[in-house]
Amino acid sequence: MSQECPRKQMPLDCLQMQWRRVAVQSKASHGCLEVAPFGVEKGQECLQAPPDPHLGKSLYNERSASSAMADGLQERLKTDLKVSVPPASRQDRPQSIDTTSIKSTDSGGWAAALFSSSNKRHGSRTTKEPVELATQHDKDQLPPTLSKRPADPQDAAWNKFLMRLAVSRSQSGNSDQATGIGLVGASHFGQEGKLGEQKMKTLTQLVIGGIPMTLRHNLWMELSNTEALMEPGTYSYYLSLREDVDQSEIDAIAKDVPRTLTSVHQYYANQGDKRLKEVLVAFVSKYESLGYTQGLNTIAGYLCLAIPEDEHAFWMLCNMVDNFFPDDYFSRENSLIGPLADSVVLRSYVKELMPQLAKRMDELDIPHDHTVPLSWFFTAFSSALPENVLMRVWDIWLCLPGQKSFLFHVALAILMQNASGLIECEDEGEYWSYMDTRCKLNGDAEWVNDLMKQAFMLRKKVDGIDERRSLETKVLRKKRASTEALFSPDE
Repeated sequence: MSQECPRKQMPLDCLQMQWRRVAVQSKASHGCLEVAPFGVEKGQECLQAPPDPHLGKSLYNERSASSAMADGLQERLKTDLKVSVPPASRQDRPQSIDTTSIKSTDSGGWAAALFSSSNKRHGSRTTKEPVELATQHDKDQLPPTLSKRPADPQDAAWNKFLMRLAVSRSQSGNSDQATGIGLVGASHFGQEGKLGEQKMKTLTQLVIGGIPMTLRHNLWMELSNTEALMEPGTYSYYLSLREDVDQSEIDAIAKDVPRTLTSVHQYYANQGDKRLKEVLVAFVSKYESLGYTQGLNTIAGYLCLAIPEDEHAFWMLCNMVDNFFPDDYFSRENSLIGPLADSVVLRSYVKELMPQLAKRMDELDIPHDHTVPLSWFFTAFSSALPENVLMRVWDIWLCLPGQKSFLFHVALAILMQNASGLIECEDEGEYWSYMDTRCKLNGDAEWVNDLMKQAFMLRKKVDGIDERRSLETKVLRKKRASTEALFSPDE
């Protein structure tokens, strides 16, 4: 990937230093959009941004505007403001909030301090501020989710939040260190005391409300900790190992890719299939012990719809498999043991939270290890939920701390909303027919918002998921080993 000139990588904070300071009380003077930094009360000084209602509205259509603002500004900053503008450089990245958290009034008591030294971190790519969110991709090559996306109702709230963060950095004198912090800089919230808690509370509310598609690439990469785990250059290396990959794996990928999401997006029947195939080939090259399993294609397919850079989509997939699913979830040796164990664990929570439904399931002889379609779990709902709902689920699952079990919460919330219909089923066949054709998995914006809130609130009622999963996985492995030993010929 060719490097951009330093001028185009200049942080928004430097641009903001040109904006004149005004008092909060004078915000109506010129009709400008005023953005107060976090912690600034009315009457205190803040930075006033030029009016730009479209700022950040499209991730891919504002490159020219930001470049024009940047042209010549570096020299003006040096001469007029006596500010030195260093070229962008790679810095070590602290741990993301995904492995740690902050205690806030809205977060449900996030679990620990924000930083620890348990994991090895890698250098991350330079992060751009809101006005620099445009990419260099050819619009004709972008997936329709990014090139033809209508305005998102969350755009204004997110832009206001990101601008306040940028202004807060500038006010605190940290603008020169903005490079490498991240678009949100959530990994630094733990160093900011009450102010950090306030930022985390706002971020949590915004993520639950949904991340605009144009921001998902940057925010998913940062908040899921994927940026910190990337190893530059290795994606091309794994692709170069294609000849060493078991041909049966390549054949399986070649068979699945043409039918992945083609009923939803014609994009995958054209240029999208090449992107998806390369991401999956690189994945099986990296994980020889796992190989390719069905389900990975739909997960990777949706990642490619949200993330225009193949290398980033690849590393996001790796991070999901390594850190968001249990160990060996996609292992050949433990085929489907993970999803089967998850179904058993889900059934235990159904019994606790929906005893009437659990009783009906038992009466219908619904196996505990098939409480719901297994694809809900091993495809992370990508084969079950429509795109607009799935992306909202992944926003919370990938971006908020302590939510790696969020898929369970979603499954329980869906069962709660469909409990009355499932209880009325007369036999097992009708139960599965209801699951396949009548189970409500989509609705208007209000329904989706309610589902996300209901699922998120279940974290207060559902605990010990990891322990239950581990226990059930061990039990199923022992059962499978016993069965194999029973039916294996004597040696």
